[in-house]
Amino acid sequence: MSATSQQQVDDARLAHVLSCWRRWRGPNLWPAREDIDPDDLRQLLPNLFMVEAVDGGTRFRYILSGVTVRQQLGFELSGRYLDDTFSGAQLEQIVASYRNVVSGCGIYTMQSWSRRGRPIMQYRRLLLPIAADHIHIDMVLGFALYDPLQGHDSQPIDHLRDPVTVTVIEEKAIPLVES
Repeated sequence: MSATSQQQVDDARLAHVLSCWRRWRGPNLWPAREDIDPDDLRQLLPNLFMVEAVDGGTRFRYILSGVTVRQQLGFELSGRYLDDTFSGAQLEQIVASYRNVVSGCGIYTMQSWSRRGRPIMQYRRLLLPIAADHIHIDMVLGFALYDPLQGHDSQPIDHLRDPVTVTVIEEKAIPLVES
């Protein structure tokens, strides 16, 4: 793992993903889906999700979600459009992050989730661009880490029936291309 990856992302697991992404890219501008080596991510595959940028990022559709993501959300994301899954300020924040990725930026986010005024989860997310042709970004590769806070019953969070309040603690762009 490079020192740069560790400095840009404060979680060792996500820094490892960023380091792998750089290796997968090789001499290309962006890695393609087939460049991703699942063996590099064996421990984090349950936390992986992939999102297709539809019509250049006017909409986003989940095409894959790992078991941890499904368990934490309490439903399957695959095949769902983002705007059919989330709403309000949470939707706006996620769309803005995904559009930043489609424009060529990595995004690291740390959030605190609470339900009915009580903190229940610390959430970290890393979003990285993928391009089928190595040039035009058409997919977002994401990794979500869920760290329940003490006292949380670890039941799935039902975002549809009992939404959580999301507080962004940190969100930062990660430069991916040397200028």
